[in-house]
Amino acid sequence: MDKKVDLKNYQCVFNEKGFFGGDQRLPEKDPLKYTDILKKYDKYISDEQTVDFLKHFCSEGCGYVALVNSIFLYFYGYEDAFYKTFGYAMYDEAGNMNFSQLALDFYCATDNHKGFLFFDYVDPYEDKPNKPGFGTTIETSKWRFELYMKKHGIHAKLNPIIVGVQDIKKRMEKGPIIVSVRPTILYDIKGNITNETEGGHTMSVVGVSENGLVRVSSWGQEYYVKSGTYAKYEYYQQVIFRDTLETV
Repeated sequence: MDKKVDLKNYQCVFNEKGFFGGDQRLPEKDPLKYTDILKKYDKYISDEQTVDFLKHFCSEGCGYVALVNSIFLYFYGYEDAFYKTFGYAMYDEAGNMNFSQLALDFYCATDNHKGFLFFDYVDPYEDKPNKPGFGTTIETSKWRFELYMKKHGIHAKLNPIIVGVQDIKKRMEKGPIIVSVRPTILYDIKGNITNETEGGHTMSVVGVSENGLVRVSSWGQEYYVKSGTYAKYEYYQQVIFRDTLETV
């Protein structure tokens, strides 16, 4: 039986008084804090390479962070199971959720991985030197998330869905939803544009406002998406967890 996420968990993971989900910019601001994670995957990584790697993560980590937000929603209230599964505490010493540690671990473990039939391989040409990261597509995000979850003993799926604004809240009861748009145009609660860039962006869906805007988490902050207005694309994916945490 699929494990549903309690909608009350959203109020804790996306806390208006604290971190509103994860923020892919944080590791680049404090490289030393995350050195151990990088060395777990490349014990010879230099300080210069670390800085470059974290800069790359900052530029393309939105999809990873959105999926990690989903993991925190799933594990909320099960801190021991979280630690047993990933090897990281769910909270830091200050009581904040360890979004960045898990997002960076996820990124290190699966960046540039792609699937061919049932086989996993690393694309050596995905990242270009001295250029921002390519990010994830609907296909690579599915492959990398399910690969990472499988490695940690969690049965989960990331499925594309078609959902109208009026159905989002009900659909969230089945599992966390992420949205990807291009261009990136984000709004405040009143419908005023707060961020606008040409590139694509992936975010966690948190709810729907009374005026019909999709409430999202991006860069650890609250924004809104105006569904149906994105020229290049707007697509939704849903995380379905197959296990109840008592069986993890």
